[in-house]
Amino acid sequence: MEMSRHRSRAMRRQGGLQAVLHRPRLLPPHHCTGAEGIPVTTVARTVFDLAGCLQPGRTERALDNALTRRLVTLETIRGVTIELLEHGRTGSGLMRQLLMARGAGYIPPESGLEARFLAVLAQAGIETPSCQVDLGAESWIGRVDHLFRRWHIVAEVDSELHHSSKLDRESDARRDAALRAAGFEVLRFTDEQVWEHPEKVVTEVRSAIADAERRKTADSSFEPMLLPRSGSGNVVLTATLSLPER
Repeated sequence: MEMSRHRSRAMRRQGGLQAVLHRPRLLPPHHCTGAEGIPVTTVARTVFDLAGCLQPGRTERALDNALTRRLVTLETIRGVTIELLEHGRTGSGLMRQLLMARGAGYIPPESGLEARFLAVLAQAGIETPSCQVDLGAESWIGRVDHLFRRWHIVAEVDSELHHSSKLDRESDARRDAALRAAGFEVLRFTDEQVWEHPEKVVTEVRSAIADAERRKTADSSFEPMLLPRSGSGNVVLTATLSLPER
């Protein structure tokens, strides 16, 4: 258990209580809320405080998990961070970096597997793809895990839980065929590959990017036009790319 309290307030010891006590200089009322009658810090303040005591990777996962579960918004966390930056709070630099990397339209990874995939790409120096993008032309094809817009490459990461049954595999195959017909290259990686063999993931992604670059050089019509479709809360991209047959 970890607890925060105002420095000006006294606190009686409770026998047998095992807790880490934080004594922040600044804990304004709007950084506090309640849960089942117990006073607690807000999600935004809690995420900020985690930046001062966790490794950067764990703080990043906590931030993205809170965003994915819609427990907090980036705007709220930015507000808390701006308030505390001038006070030199531990973790301020890390929170600034994390927020700078999450601009307008940022969509956090929906699972630990997707977060791991993005981390593998980042460590290899590969451009970060867009996450959770709806794709379609005349009709909606589906929402893909990752889209490398510049190269028209879709990358899916498949957990054994959701992609191991016969029906799952048949559904994935139909969608992959529709994406390829629309001009997208489709890569699929299992959770074992992402967690246990990241070097193979990197090799396959780099190979697909290299192939796309060669096609761009050979065919001037390769440049994709990704057009947002109106009337949807999510960005829907229309593929208008004509690729030469292999």
